[in-house]
Amino acid sequence: MENKFTFDDSINPATGKKRHIYKLDGKRMTGVTTILGVIAKPMLIPWASKMAVEYIAENFTERLLKHPLPSKEEMDKFFEEAKNAHKNTKEKAGEKGTDVHKIVEKRIIWAIENNDGFIKEHTNLEEKQVEHFVDWALKHKVKFLSTEQQLYSKELFVAGTCDFICEIDGEKFVGDLKTSGGIYPEFLYQVGAYRMMLEEMGEKDFSGAIIVRLGKDGKFDEDKDVAISYHYEDEKKAFLSALNLYRIGNNFKKNKFNNSL
Repeated sequence: MENKFTFDDSINPATGKKRHIYKLDGKRMTGVTTILGVIAKPMLIPWASKMAVEYIAENFTERLLKHPLPSKEEMDKFFEEAKNAHKNTKEKAGEKGTDVHKIVEKRIIWAIENNDGFIKEHTNLEEKQVEHFVDWALKHKVKFLSTEQQLYSKELFVAGTCDFICEIDGEKFVGDLKTSGGIYPEFLYQVGAYRMMLEEMGEKDFSGAIIVRLGKDGKFDEDKDVAISYHYEDEKKAFLSALNLYRIGNNFKKNKFNNSL
């Protein structure tokens, strides 16, 4: 019997945000990025503190002008806003990242449908981040094979969406776009998971993984912003380790940390 795999990205009327739900035979699967969320990101702690301090510095004087003698409730509200400033910044950055992904996706689709997978020269009307991606693809004669492909593993019961699959100089790569502040190891674990799923679904002959970072500041240095990896076995092990941590942690939560003897 054929497995029925579905992806729901409809708008949730309760939140106004897009759903991101994978299901196999009606049962919800775990997303790759959700699983990798168990990996600590220590670089985010000083960044979140910086966002809070900047929020206070930018808004405190204005608040005092409006309320020269603010009440405790008003101050509590203000500091709560400062505490959550990093969340708002992250959401806005996520929206910007989504826009860039969508533009790149359209470019790749056009290339596959009209130019044998090769991207066309860009125009000055492009987003700077997208121009960098197009320049990189042109320079290396990147042939794109697919984009935004939904993947799943029946064996692991996980799913995800691969940004692109491409060929460069006869080598086949699984690729991912990032708009983050840097390239981190878990990005390669993510792409390793996509390759695992692709191979389980019957697609073979991959050589490695590519991460292309399109920074929000509009700058691009290929030596720093493109990572090519041929360490699939290590990436696979790392992802499976994260999956074990995620599943075991969920079991503890379900069991309410029962410590009875």
